[in-house]
Amino acid sequence: MEIFRPKQETGPETRRSPDRSEEGDRRRGTWRDFRRAYPGFVFVLGLGLVAMIAVDGWLLVKRVSYNQDVKQLRDHMSQAERERSDAIVQAEQNKLRIVIELAKRQAKFDKKLHLNVSVDSARMYLTREGALLREMPVQFGPERTPSDTSPTPPAATPRGERTVAALTETTITLDGGAQILSSPSAQLANDSTAIPPGSLRISLTDMKAIKPNLNAGMKVYFY
Repeated sequence: MEIFRPKQETGPETRRSPDRSEEGDRRRGTWRDFRRAYPGFVFVLGLGLVAMIAVDGWLLVKRVSYNQDVKQLRDHMSQAERERSDAIVQAEQNKLRIVIELAKRQAKFDKKLHLNVSVDSARMYLTREGALLREMPVQFGPERTPSDTSPTPPAATPRGERTVAALTETTITLDGGAQILSSPSAQLANDSTAIPPGSLRISLTDMKAIKPNLNAGMKVYFY
């Protein structure tokens, strides 16, 4: 048996007349209605906002504390000591710039198969003679600064030229101890597990794709 359904009117006669414009749009709810309809979403949103504000506040406090420590140290230095420390810092910064630029140049003109890691853009490239063979997203581990209270050695993100020292199915070990790890997750962005300081991680799919092309002694350029 056919069910009769009334035809929905959509013509101009169904539109609201101009003299009823002050009544407002009944489809628009207030913030109170939205909060009552989605209390869980509003709670998570508020919690995330509070967490971001707390992290920003903590970073600001640490920055002020570091600046005060630096000022106190410089106040106890003589003019000659301050000039010498400034010259050392400037020299180290210039040295790092030279290392990075040299790594970029070597990676560009290296005729052998090699890996390039762009630290700023969080990308790793498999290239040969300037030809891009594969591009991969990268996650970096934190840097570990030296501490008088901890015997653990410092670890920094590699810069300049490195060499592949050892290979396994899921790990590329470089000279100096830094490692390129593979993520067990299908999507690298979904992997929130900790990365060892000074190391980096790529997806398991990328690791399987480049693994047959890798060998001990292969160059890896960080810039």
